[in-house]
Amino acid sequence: MNEPIQLSDYEELIREVLASGGEFRLYPHGISMLPLLRQGRDSVSLRQVDSPIRKGDILFYQRPDGSFVLHRVRAVTPNGLTMIGDNQNLPERGVSPDWVIGRVTRIFRDDKEVICDGFGYRLYQKLWQFTILRGLLLKLYHLSERRNAK
Repeated sequence: MNEPIQLSDYEELIREVLASGGEFRLYPHGISMLPLLRQGRDSVSLRQVDSPIRKGDILFYQRPDGSFVLHRVRAVTPNGLTMIGDNQNLPERGVSPDWVIGRVTRIFRDDKEVICDGFGYRLYQKLWQFTILRGLLLKLYHLSERRNAK
C-alpha cells in the first residue's frame, strides 16, 4: 500500500539543499495560501534566507510542534515575525526567525512562473496587506469558485 509522502521525511534534505545554495521546489498542501497557491496545481521554489526578512515575504518554517508552514510575513517586530496565510484572517505572532527554513523566490501556477517583481504580483501582494480589503477579496474569490464549480 502506498503511504502519503511526509514532509518531515525530507526535512534534512531540504535543509541541506538550501544550505548548499540550491533551490528546492515545494508543492504546498492545504488552503491557507489561497488564492495564490492552489493545492495540487501550484508550487514554489525555496532558497535559503540570505537577506533581511521583509513584510510580504513568503516563508517556509517549522513550528516547535514539528508542523511545517508556508505563510506570508505580515510584520517583523522585536518579538519575532507575525505570519498569516493569504486565506486567513488571524495572524500567528511570535514566530522566531530561527524557525525559518527558506524563503519563496519563485511561484509556479499551473507550471507557469509568476514574475514576483512583476506589476500583477506586486499589486496582489500590496492589496493582501490590508486586512479589510483582503476579507472582501477572499469573499469574492470564494464566490467565484462556487460559481465555477456549478
